[in-house]
Amino acid sequence: MNTHSPLTSVNNDFRILSVNFNQDQGCFAYSHEQGFLVYNTNPIDLRVKRTFFPTQTHPGTGIGHVTMLHRTNYLALVGGGKNPRLPNNKLIIWDDLKRKSSLSLEFMSPILNVLLSRIRIVVVLKNQVLVYGFSSTPKKFASYETISNDYGLADLSVNFSKSPSSTRYQTLAFPGRQVGQLQIVDVSPSGQEKNLISIIKAHKSSIRCLALSRSGSMVASASELGTIIRIHSTQNTAQLYEFRRGLDRAVISSMKFSPDDTKLAVLSDKNTLHVFNLLQNTVVSDSQSEHSSQNSVTTDHNSPVNRKHIFNKLPVPLPFNKYFKSVWSFCSVNTSKYHQEYDSEYANDEGSIGWSGNDSIVIIWKLKRTWEKYIIAENTGAKATDHQWELVRASWKELDNPND
Repeated sequence: MNTHSPLTSVNNDFRILSVNFNQDQGCFAYSHEQGFLVYNTNPIDLRVKRTFFPTQTHPGTGIGHVTMLHRTNYLALVGGGKNPRLPNNKLIIWDDLKRKSSLSLEFMSPILNVLLSRIRIVVVLKNQVLVYGFSSTPKKFASYETISNDYGLADLSVNFSKSPSSTRYQTLAFPGRQVGQLQIVDVSPSGQEKNLISIIKAHKSSIRCLALSRSGSMVASASELGTIIRIHSTQNTAQLYEFRRGLDRAVISSMKFSPDDTKLAVLSDKNTLHVFNLLQNTVVSDSQSEHSSQNSVTTDHNSPVNRKHIFNKLPVPLPFNKYFKSVWSFCSVNTSKYHQEYDSEYANDEGSIGWSGNDSIVIIWKLKRTWEKYIIAENTGAKATDHQWELVRASWKELDNPND
């Protein structure tokens, strides 16, 4: 059931500059030319609407980046847009309870991304990732060099073990110094003492998208080709899974693991949403097939089964064998079929995905400025040869206009 009546066009009096979910994906925030808004993810509900006005000290109002700290009153803000409130090389931690900045950091180059935990501030620059302590006077704990990281790729997962000692670790993933490499570090206090860096050779081409699992035990990545998604262990760097999105080149704009780490959702610039199941044995590659049993998760016979090519068991000569042995998503949907009321200018929209449960995915579209919820449903009417699972849009809503 739709939560809003369809629109034939979108009002053009405001523009979304950034969208980010909080650490458990239960909330999301978007920034714009006059400030930022914070929503509950599902059900969608506006929680905070902060509009900035020009002042003598801050003549600008635009916020180019916003990052939430769980559901607290602290948010990381960076200036952006046509008339930025802050320089793009300055980060402030905004205390929304006091309606003012609580601390700030400045750098020699533009800030491309910011990640937060209760004890860490991670700042991503084009060729560097910096880690600070979250305090009134932030102290820099670590600095890591990277290859040119134009998209500010990085992810942070805060984990709590179930052991009696309650050891806490915080996994940080970002591009390495070489093309196609990932760096994995533990930025918790105990991890900083060890100062260990794991290098994963994930792809032959440059990394375009990456995501850490909720537990921090897995990292998913896609290259700029966008045809293959690989998942590696952050503990021993072993490749656990290799999935195929498609044959043609695409930009993977967003990836997220489900809350229980059993599924991976992938969204591309072709507006296609794919979901892969991680609860089944998967041959990760031809060279590792004989060792796949030790790296894969035990099969759950009640869980969805990822698709394989009909010729996957036939002896096919190179170079076709890799394609025929590929593992595809167990369900997918081209979201464009739900967007036919929009003009062609929104065809190249960029979406950010988050999970609102283990079978429910939310997409926030920047250009269309809409919230959508898709559910994974069993296709009871499907034949044995058809897909047994499908993605269905359950509801959608236009995001609030901050100028209203």
